[in-house]
Amino acid sequence: MHTNITQEEVRRVAALAKLRFSDEEIESFTEQFDRIVAYVEKLNEVDCTGVEPMARVGGEITPPREDTPGELLEPAEALKNAPKKMEGFFSVPKVIE
Repeated sequence: MHTNITQEEVRRVAALAKLRFSDEEIESFTEQFDRIVAYVEKLNEVDCTGVEPMARVGGEITPPREDTPGELLEPAEALKNAPKKMEGFFSVPKVIE
C-alpha cells in the first residue's frame, strides 16, 4: 500500500524547516516526495526472512581523530554570515525555558 504525500504535509515540513515556497514549488515537491516514498516503500516487498539485523554496514569502525584545535577565525569573519548578531555575538532564539 502506497502512502500518498499531501501538499499540507509538504507545507508543514517546510514551515518546520522555516522554508517558504510558492504554490508551484509546493506542488512540484509534493509530486517528487510522493515518488520518493513510493520508491522506498518497495523495500517492504523484500523477503528478509533469516537475515540478521545490522548495526552498521562495514565491519571496522574508523577510530576518532585527535581533537586538536585549528586556526581560529576573527570574530568579524565568524559573524559575517550570521542572520542575527548582538554586541559581537551570535543571537539565537531562546529554546530552553
